[in-house]
Amino acid sequence: MACEIISVEGAVFALWGKPTKADLDRVIDRVELIAHATGRPILYITRVPMAAPPPDPEVRQYLNALMPRFIKACSSYHVLLEGSGFVSAIKRAILASLLQFGWRNGAFFVHENEKGVFAKVERTARPDVEAILELARSRGLLTAPPPEEGPFGQAKLATRPAQSSHPLTP
Repeated sequence: MACEIISVEGAVFALWGKPTKADLDRVIDRVELIAHATGRPILYITRVPMAAPPPDPEVRQYLNALMPRFIKACSSYHVLLEGSGFVSAIKRAILASLLQFGWRNGAFFVHENEKGVFAKVERTARPDVEAILELARSRGLLTAPPPEEGPFGQAKLATRPAQSSHPLTP
């Protein structure tokens, strides 16, 4: 599985590599579980590093089919589509315009990084944002490269040994 998923009460965070349908199932299952346990729609943040490959067409179609479930379980949906410059800005604009349909006004957002999330959530949701982003930060998920498909379908993060200038190693 090419994604890492973490959650706290009120929020779910996913770090993406190249998604599969099974990854999407794991994410929506976690989102619905946390929403049910919390007793209300939750915040979902997904981080897509610059080096993450795009999903295959059938996976994109599957994500579209899952969107009604995300809409029901999420108070807001935030995509951290990383990168700077014109091309990255265009990608964020296209993604935002494509996925706005079907979402309540003010519920779907695309950001350059995690800092943009705070400005787009209601004040009451900020503790959930702080909690999930602090957990993601503590696990290195805000700076990690995309997870790779590991043995037996498990995600593994490429890591760099401390104070090393060598390339990333799984």
